[in-house]
Amino acid sequence: MLIRLDHVTHTYQPGSPFQATAIRDVTLEIRPGEFLALIGHTGCGKSTLAQHINGLLKPTEGRVLLDGKDIHEKGFSKKELRRAVGLVFQYPEHQLFEETVFKDVAFGPRNLGLAENEIKERVEEALERVGLTDPGIAEKSPFELSGGQMRRAAMAGVLAMRPEVLVLDEPAAGLDPQSREDMLQLISHLHSQGTTVVMISHSMDDVARFADRAVVMEKGAIAMEGAPEEIFRHGERLESMGLDVPSVCRIGMLLRGKGVACPEEMFREDQAYDALLALWKGGKAHGVQ
Repeated sequence: MLIRLDHVTHTYQPGSPFQATAIRDVTLEIRPGEFLALIGHTGCGKSTLAQHINGLLKPTEGRVLLDGKDIHEKGFSKKELRRAVGLVFQYPEHQLFEETVFKDVAFGPRNLGLAENEIKERVEEALERVGLTDPGIAEKSPFELSGGQMRRAAMAGVLAMRPEVLVLDEPAAGLDPQSREDMLQLISHLHSQGTTVVMISHSMDDVARFADRAVVMEKGAIAMEGAPEEIFRHGERLESMGLDVPSVCRIGMLLRGKGVACPEEMFREDQAYDALLALWKGGKAHGVQ
């Protein structure tokens, strides 16, 4: 499933004194099976862009195409779009509202008009995928769960629709370190199973670990686009936009500043480990302890 944003501009409250353009002339392809990261300073238009991908917002100008079809043209099935493209907001647990976890996760599939046996199958599958398999948890109130469990329950509600594309707005925001890592590993696992992932993130370390491609936004427009190793070579430019680089990149810059041979493309922890191991072996070979 190929999604293309074709010269998309979105202006809030056009024609009023409060008019504000959030994204400007954005053209972007989201390729089947990729892990795309959207990064940029707060207010740069990332969340607005994400809400165009599943049709929650309609462009002021331009088109959003799903496999070549304009999602806002008459006759295009919005129900099919919401099934195909799942959107998880920054704090999706705030959207939990049903009496039980089961009913909350079942809400989307039930709106599709599915039979009860298929709804049950989808709910059980989604809860298993997010790791909510403890006995009795499906019949609990979602408001009795921990913060991390609530986030997983909300994610299960999206996964129960079996989307081909998953759009996530800061999915690990506000979680404790273990819950954060669990959530990121879940997303990585979903991607490994063939789900296309679009993730908004302020964490350059997360982008370095998981993304195939990164899009950097500034003032509503795309400023840079490419593989993470290409993006993170432009550390000074990223910093001028109010962004950081992965901590491994920063370590590499410090080492090179001290005269230590260190790969320019180093941006992930495994690359840093390999570089430091090679440095240590080289020191051992020359009798350096």
